Amino acid sequence: MDEKDPDQLQFRGQDATECKNFVAALLKLAFAQGKQRDDQWIADFAATCMADDALVWWSALDEVVQGSWKLLRQAMLLEYGSRFCGGSGEEAENFVRAVYHNAIDEGKRKDNEWIIAYAESCLAGEALRWYAQLDSDTQENWKKLQKALLIQYPRSSTAGPALK
Repeated sequence: MDEKDPDQLQFRGQDATECKNFVAALLKLAFAQGKQRDDQWIADFAATCMADDALVWWSALDEVVQGSWKLLRQAMLLEYGSRFCGGSGEEAENFVRAVYHNAIDEGKRKDNEWIIAYAESCLAGEALRWYAQLDSDTQENWKKLQKALLIQYPRSSTAGPALK
């Protein structure tokens, strides 16, 4: 995604990082065009950038959401912001943090059943396949699932303190 060339700006709905990068690039583009306060213009331009899974998702949205950047951005971050595909150790760490922060925001920090249901709903691709083969004890316990996630998807670099 080249944020300097509007014709190259695309959102495919791959993961949280792509979503956040797309939102940031689109905001920069709108600012460069003097349209940063034009909610409908940004939403309409975002629609032209949708591709693959994101286009299918966008097509199913209510017209009110499609026509408002504020609503569309919220919907995108809800749909893709916490999705975990199993791409890397850093993605796993960000996912664990996102689950934890969402639990706090919802007042469910100590509600294991809610946290597990939320985390499970965010899994996709390789991470979902990995999760499906876990034993039910790990699937039903957030502390065990969190540990299993971070073991399955370790950081690639050895920078930082070693865990024992």
